[in-house]
Amino acid sequence: MTARITAILFVLIPLAFILYLATYIVQEGEQAVITQFGKPVAYVTEPGLKFRIPLVQAVQRMEKRLLPWDGAPENMQTRDKKRIYVDCWARWKVSDLSKFYTTLRTERGGQKILDDNIDSGVRNVVAKHNLIDLVRTTNEKLMYESDELESTGINRDVVKTGRERIENEILMTLKADLMDQYGIELVDVHIKRVNYDDQVKATVYGRMRSEREMVARLFESEAEEERNRIKGLTQKELDTIDGKMKQKAAEIRGKADAEVIQLTAEAYGRNPEFFVFLKKLEVYKAAMKSDTNLILSTDNELLSLLKSMDELPRRKENAEVEE
Repeated sequence: MTARITAILFVLIPLAFILYLATYIVQEGEQAVITQFGKPVAYVTEPGLKFRIPLVQAVQRMEKRLLPWDGAPENMQTRDKKRIYVDCWARWKVSDLSKFYTTLRTERGGQKILDDNIDSGVRNVVAKHNLIDLVRTTNEKLMYESDELESTGINRDVVKTGRERIENEILMTLKADLMDQYGIELVDVHIKRVNYDDQVKATVYGRMRSEREMVARLFESEAEEERNRIKGLTQKELDTIDGKMKQKAAEIRGKADAEVIQLTAEAYGRNPEFFVFLKKLEVYKAAMKSDTNLILSTDNELLSLLKSMDELPRRKENAEVEE
């Protein structure tokens, strides 16, 4: 009995080992190339338990899912002669396993061929478009742009193609060739970053400063216009107040003059001789100053009052004699 069990085990263990070597599992998201003495003899694209000739055939596993590609920034020139650095990323997968393995062998070989092809394709497409198409997708107003900036009349660069269409153009340019030559399906290509060359940076920053200076001058002009408007309104209000004040003063002065005239007329009506007397005194006061010399005849009207003043003592003496 023991010898029988030993014999069975002696047979089963090598069979199990051979069965282990003859089977392999392709995981979900994987595909495999079966090589025999280094040459591909079978391509497995479906997951599950598979069989091979042990010790003769080998299994080369490869990803069936999307693989990342991230390139280094490359210096290139746009259609409008601007030097820029363009950094791209892509997603790809092995669609034709037979062609891919025959030409490139490994995923590392696929990454290398993508380095060369995507760099060349991006360079050719970028050379056909202006810088504005690489950095913008539409002509919609940017958040930092203001109504004042638009009112300055600055000519804005117009987006004719846009970044999304350029990325799609790059994809379409490379996709067919990569599939036909290497069995690579290029699924997506995107521009990750666009950085300006130092010379272009100076030009861009200079333009930004110029635009902001124009906006600043516009604000200054509007402020000066508003200041003049406020000063005009203030002066107009002051002139209105001054006019009303002068009108009121004239009315008050007119009323006072009217009252003076009325009182003078009443006084003149009561005693005309006294009024004439006062007028003569005013004339004397104005004419006979300390530095004034007058040469008058004896019958001059100005002397009539002085004569009358000289006759008063005589009249008084005559009156006393008569008494």
